[in-house]
Amino acid sequence: MATMRCNVITPKAVTFVAKRAPSKVGAQIRSKRAQPIRATRFTVSAAADSETVDKVRSIISEQLGTDLDKVAADAKFVDLGADSLDTVEIMMALEEQFDITLDEEGAEKIATVQEAADIIAEQVAGK
Repeated sequence: MATMRCNVITPKAVTFVAKRAPSKVGAQIRSKRAQPIRATRFTVSAAADSETVDKVRSIISEQLGTDLDKVAADAKFVDLGADSLDTVEIMMALEEQFDITLDEEGAEKIATVQEAADIIAEQVAGK
């Protein structure tokens, strides 16, 4: 039976190697300091037009039996009272209304009305 040997480098070993390295390499290692992270502005752009969002809102409102006013574009299905079966029924109604096919993986990622409208807009544009 063959035996395998595995060398594990510990932090002490790395420190030792860095201390014993030639001066150029050691200087490069010491000069690599953490750089501060710059804050960037996070923006969200919606791909769906207002007509698509309104249709999606209407379908979701009808499927869940809730007021259309409660179904805002940024509303999450869970917050509207939808369980997993409701979400599947919503996806099927959206597929039928817009004559598209939502793959299971993509449908699982949809959490808000706006996300549903954006995916629908992408699929309709891709036809």
